[in-house]
Amino acid sequence: MKGLCAIARVSLGLAFCMSAAPLVGQDDGRAPVEQEAPIRVDVDLVTLRFTVRDDSGRLLNSLGRQHFEIVENGESRPIQFFEPPRNTDGTESPLWLAFLLDVSGSTFATRGEVVLSARTFFENIHGFTQIGVYGFTEQLIPFQNFTTDKSAALSAFNVARRHLGRTAIYDSLNSLIGQMKAQAPGNDQKVIIVVSDGIDENFSHHAQSIALARQAGIVIYTIWVPSAAQLYIGSRTAAAHSPIPRSDDESAKERAFSRLSQMTGGRHFAGFETILDLDNVLAEINDEVFGNLYSVGYQTQLPYLARQDRDIRIQVDVPGAQAHGVSRKVPEMLDSRKRFIAALFEDSGVSALARTDAEFREIGAQLDLMRATREGGRLGVPFRLRINPFGLRQDEREGVRTQLGIVGLLIDEDGAEAVRLREIFRADMDARDLRSGRSILYTNKLFAPPGVYEFKLAILEIQTWRITLFRDRVHVAEP
Repeated sequence: MKGLCAIARVSLGLAFCMSAAPLVGQDDGRAPVEQEAPIRVDVDLVTLRFTVRDDSGRLLNSLGRQHFEIVENGESRPIQFFEPPRNTDGTESPLWLAFLLDVSGSTFATRGEVVLSARTFFENIHGFTQIGVYGFTEQLIPFQNFTTDKSAALSAFNVARRHLGRTAIYDSLNSLIGQMKAQAPGNDQKVIIVVSDGIDENFSHHAQSIALARQAGIVIYTIWVPSAAQLYIGSRTAAAHSPIPRSDDESAKERAFSRLSQMTGGRHFAGFETILDLDNVLAEINDEVFGNLYSVGYQTQLPYLARQDRDIRIQVDVPGAQAHGVSRKVPEMLDSRKRFIAALFEDSGVSALARTDAEFREIGAQLDLMRATREGGRLGVPFRLRINPFGLRQDEREGVRTQLGIVGLLIDEDGAEAVRLREIFRADMDARDLRSGRSILYTNKLFAPPGVYEFKLAILEIQTWRITLFRDRVHVAEP
């Protein structure tokens, strides 16, 4: 009997735990909302996007390739390609920019990445841009009304991480459009960036939202992120090898959400790469709205180096000039790494893990396998992960604030998958916990018929995509 019972027990700093499963592609014969493109990463190409300002804060958008030197881990690297900003004269026009964040419980798993990516985004916008940060559940929530204070707007993102109620995208968007129209002068540029899973029962209201935005001259960008339900559903299926088709209702909701951007002059972002690289998604939007980003690429001599060990410096050969808000696309997700990351989100990706022989030791963790137990007529293999919080992503208060993913398999002697496990959970530890030497503990059970199995378990830090992989032989027998 194939299947999984994932009853997670998490202690010492884990504030949230949920079962996770795939982002399931549309499979109903109709055009998808957005094709989920495969990850494409050149094995040695690093791409940097950034603005350049002088010591008075003025944009310098007319520099050439000769003004830049890229230094990686102390070595100068030749620039392979160079694209100057589209806004060549550095003109700064009045702009009203609002973030509208889905803060319902369904998007909790991916909200941390949005908060982190906003930091780089804000470094690259005009200083007098009016920024508003709003959330929504069943109504619009003003976390920060329009302000030119970037630090206040960034602080509002942290408040917006609260776990709140249901989803009402279009009613909330209509309220925000009305506020923006009332406050912003008619000739000023107006942009709204909506981040949501698109799951709103009143999705037929999207046409009204589009009409109101066009009437007000507002351009909308939409970023689709997976909901808790979309992540959860795959780990509950008994047919572990079968992909789960997206329902007509879910597809219609996603199409409605994507049309907000497509019909107002913006862009829609969705799919696997969006989740993995939200920093660069926001850089794409930044570049379209402001046009001030340089794009520079070079070939690294260290293609296998982890992100945290890669020291990249941009030197500008102009007195007083500095690069700001650097987003980096680095070749750290090679084939084996991509398979593990894909398996956390995509149902079809798990089976490929049975064939991989990759070795990753990037997160400090220890696996303890325990003797099989019987529960409710089934045999379970308990295990415990002790995760060292040092080296995980930390915030400025020196506490750990990150998200971890677990991908696990039991593979029988014929090489077939017997049981799978996928979960995403949040790790929160304050500085006092770190000083006391506590570990993050994760415990679970895999249920399987009697037999001998290969046990593969990967733990991933979602923001950095670092991985540690465990392998062992497991004998499932009567206690």
